[in-house]
Amino acid sequence: MTQENRCVTIPRKMSRRQAGRFFIEAVLDALQMRPAELSALTGHAPTTVSRYRAGKRVPTMGFVLDLIDEAPNAGFAVDQVAPRLGHPWRGAKDPSGHRNFAEFFFTIRVMAGLKRNQFAIRLGLTIDCVREIERGVLPDEALIRRFVRTFLRPDYSKRDVIAAFSQLRPDERARELRDKFFEFQDLAKGDPSRKSMENAIIEECVPMAQRIASAVAWRYRRPELAEEIWGLGLVQAVRDHDPRRGFLPGYLKARIRGLARGAIWSRMQSGVGTALRDYGFAVREAEEFLLQDFGRSPSEFEVAQHLDVPVEVVREVAQAFVASDVLYTEHLDLLMQDVIDMSLASREREGGDSNLVRRLRRLSGVDQELLYLFYFDQFTISEIAEVTRSSEADVSSGLKWALARLCSEDT
Repeated sequence: MTQENRCVTIPRKMSRRQAGRFFIEAVLDALQMRPAELSALTGHAPTTVSRYRAGKRVPTMGFVLDLIDEAPNAGFAVDQVAPRLGHPWRGAKDPSGHRNFAEFFFTIRVMAGLKRNQFAIRLGLTIDCVREIERGVLPDEALIRRFVRTFLRPDYSKRDVIAAFSQLRPDERARELRDKFFEFQDLAKGDPSRKSMENAIIEECVPMAQRIASAVAWRYRRPELAEEIWGLGLVQAVRDHDPRRGFLPGYLKARIRGLARGAIWSRMQSGVGTALRDYGFAVREAEEFLLQDFGRSPSEFEVAQHLDVPVEVVREVAQAFVASDVLYTEHLDLLMQDVIDMSLASREREGGDSNLVRRLRRLSGVDQELLYLFYFDQFTISEIAEVTRSSEADVSSGLKWALARLCSEDT
């Protein structure tokens, strides 16, 4: 079946997680499979597939590619599914339009209508090698040359491809560091020389880490963070870096940026938790009751009178809402990057999730859905109301409370 004949599409008025649930159910129905069988087909863990199906996680691009490789007639097209799941799909032969070489590599394969084994034969590779490159392992120059000669000429040259991706044209320092990583990572973990080489790399990269930390701290208008984050960021980067997937400077920058975001969020605790824990629910219930009774928003005095508490208590809760709303509105880019775009290494390392991510996971499913819809999928209040089948007033109130609970340490 050709890509043009595939007919399963995901409705537009869905969040990423709703789209993921719809996608998994459509695939299971098209293939007449149970989740365990889909897990075996794609090579992804049964718990992972179950989380996709329950809407607790969004299917990754790797999962989509594995599925289309194993079941090309499942009834969907990558160019339709990927964007609805939040994954970029440019579908272009021009390398300059892609974020990285891995994305470009699998795009060309899918556009050519080839499975991984067919693509591997054309390039003289193994299937595992193709899969690794699609997941971020960098190719050598000989492979880039074959790739260009087989699939891109005469439109694009090897020079065009290398110019499009900075990861393929590192400077001499980055190359030397990568060679050192390959050398010490080949040593056994108990070998004293391995630790010695690791320490030498850390010492050598101190000035680089300090420069990156200073630039990142100034970008977030928190220059005082630079001294706090450069050392830990450097140690973590050297410990977790995989030289097959790139070069240390870029990875070090990502780790330091993540630490800066975490430090910023940890300092955004302004006593909101106590007020919300003790009186938040009661104030919310009173506001909703009086709104229906009066036909207008009640004043702080009216809410306090209804609850028989001092008006200062209601005012404190209101100020907590304002504080949390301002904090999160001013730093939404940090919020969604920290929650959604955490590095794979951070996720795999035990205890690697930030406090913010842990608090998000403790929120109810309704609160999480509202935050994702509004801040990540960028739906309007009216669109969220349509998707969730709620009133716009309920959506607005729910967002306010979800933000406040996310800001609270007592979530």
